[in-house]
Amino acid sequence: MAKFNTIHVFGFGDVQLIGEKKGTIKADTMTKLTALVDHVKTFKPEDVTLTDYHVIHIFNGESVRYLGVRAEDTTAETSFLVKISEVDATILEEFIAELEAAIPVEAQ
Repeated sequence: MAKFNTIHVFGFGDVQLIGEKKGTIKADTMTKLTALVDHVKTFKPEDVTLTDYHVIHIFNGESVRYLGVRAEDTTAETSFLVKISEVDATILEEFIAELEAAIPVEAQ
């Protein structure tokens, strides 16, 4: 797997990589992002209201944290955590490889 510390997928349209390679790109340039987001959503617990994401944090070796935007019912939980070991390694690795390849060298 790629060597990174954290990846942030922001709902406003940016994806940020922090690790050996660093940088930010526009989410709409990524072809593997939708598959990852759809996969992460499959782990939503029953007591969580699924909303668009404010941010998805991917912590290498630890977890993926889906932080949803506030629901109309402000008491509804919209965020959840997935252990990294539960995430499909192929989907995650393809996403990371695409992200790393898209970060320009001068962004380092």
